[in-house]
Amino acid sequence: MSEDVARLGRVTLKDVAEKAGVSLATASKVMNGRADVRDSTRQEVADAARDLGYQPKRRESDRRRSVMIHFDTLTSPYALQVLEGAEHAARRAGVDLLVISVDAKADGYAGPTRAQMADLSARGIEGLIAVTSPIGPQHARWSKDLELPLIAIDPVTIGPGTKGVVAISATNWEGGTAAVQHLLDLGHRRIGLIGGPEDSVPARQRVQGYHTALGQAGIAVDEDLIEHGSFDYEDGQRGADRLLRLPEPPTAIFAVADTLGVGALRAARQLGIGVPEDLSVVSFDDTMIASWTHPQLTAVRQPLFSMGQVAVERLLALSSDPGLFAHPFKLETQLIERESTAPVGES
Repeated sequence: MSEDVARLGRVTLKDVAEKAGVSLATASKVMNGRADVRDSTRQEVADAARDLGYQPKRRESDRRRSVMIHFDTLTSPYALQVLEGAEHAARRAGVDLLVISVDAKADGYAGPTRAQMADLSARGIEGLIAVTSPIGPQHARWSKDLELPLIAIDPVTIGPGTKGVVAISATNWEGGTAAVQHLLDLGHRRIGLIGGPEDSVPARQRVQGYHTALGQAGIAVDEDLIEHGSFDYEDGQRGADRLLRLPEPPTAIFAVADTLGVGALRAARQLGIGVPEDLSVVSFDDTMIASWTHPQLTAVRQPLFSMGQVAVERLLALSSDPGLFAHPFKLETQLIERESTAPVGES
């Protein structure tokens, strides 16, 4: 059997588990020296590993462990706050945090490739954290085959067949609902939406929150008040400019990202529209730029630091015990009221 496996490439812990007739989780416990395994089972796994020529990823006990975090950009406040949380968790756990960014706007970008993931596995990296990346069933399959745990923070897309990939996000729908409800409570009834990319899962969930809040208030959705585009500041400005030039413009705008909210503020300023005297604006993320604007943005805060922190912690747990149940995490959002919202017609 060992010759057959050897011809197929590197022997994996899955091969060892199959030969020993145990689960992958049990084989992992044996290799990590866990005590909660019967002696007979421990011996069976050890014999299988020896027969197959299995070489654990971490052969040098004094070599520092490391994890990789994969961004589509490192230039946004969102990314920097996620990175800060990940770095904090990695430092506390005594592991190295390796950082890479890619051009997610390139044609055909579909998230981390198998070659990239295979390279990380071969180098003994504990696992991969993909931030705002497309995640498909192929990534779940590669993660399992390569024994490389995969965590997805705010995946842009994540479809069926991704069992085993841990998704970490905020309560986007609830946050979107709270943002629009805040505007409704201030008396606004004509509320515009700058909804970001239509294929983005987090953006769609925030847009659903917009629909929910209006529906609960008995207000029909006016498609003419909805703009979609990228998360870029420029698209926020373009979208808000169109909305504010309508014959009956909105009295409030919900932007599903801080960058879009900043763009809306600039469009209002260029058109001579006062915020919040004539227009209220609510954004989503509550990154550092929300408090740098004038006026400061009312925003839905998603716990970006905690998202990065939890991602590293869960990744290390899965690396140590692949049998752990991989379930998604949703961290609570909170509406932070600042200067950019006011009752209709009031400063």
